[in-house]
Amino acid sequence: MKLKRRTRYYLLRFSRLKASPHQVALGFTLGFIPNWFPTFGLGPILSVGIAKLAKVNVFAAVMGGIIGTPLWPVLFLLNYRVGGLFQDNPSKVEEIVEVEYIEAVNDTVGSIQSGSLQFLTGAFINILLSSMVLYLLVFMIFKIYRRKQGDRSSFPC
Repeated sequence: MKLKRRTRYYLLRFSRLKASPHQVALGFTLGFIPNWFPTFGLGPILSVGIAKLAKVNVFAAVMGGIIGTPLWPVLFLLNYRVGGLFQDNPSKVEEIVEVEYIEAVNDTVGSIQSGSLQFLTGAFINILLSSMVLYLLVFMIFKIYRRKQGDRSSFPC
């Protein structure tokens, strides 16, 4: 019950931001970007920094950072998979349960030859694609719900 109420509260607060749909969508999108990298819980903090540098809505960036945090293992896997499509060597990771996170982070940070190029290639491609999709999605949703701002039942929670 508390989770549903809290979710509704933040969705309503999100819909009533006093920023343009562009500012909110860009803030959310930029806030999601750190989740593609192993930040070990610092993603929302990095999201705030990115939002302030880009001068976009900070609350939207924090929302993007928080929403992406539990998705990190899946995003990590996608980075390797997509990177493997553009590299000669096959992906080192086939399933989420195969991911040795500490070893993978050490490989990623350690050297270009150990798989980090594959990871970084996948991450940058995923960032480009997800940013376009997230921006358009949040922009359209925010614009639609902004029209219904007076209607309190506009969010389905």
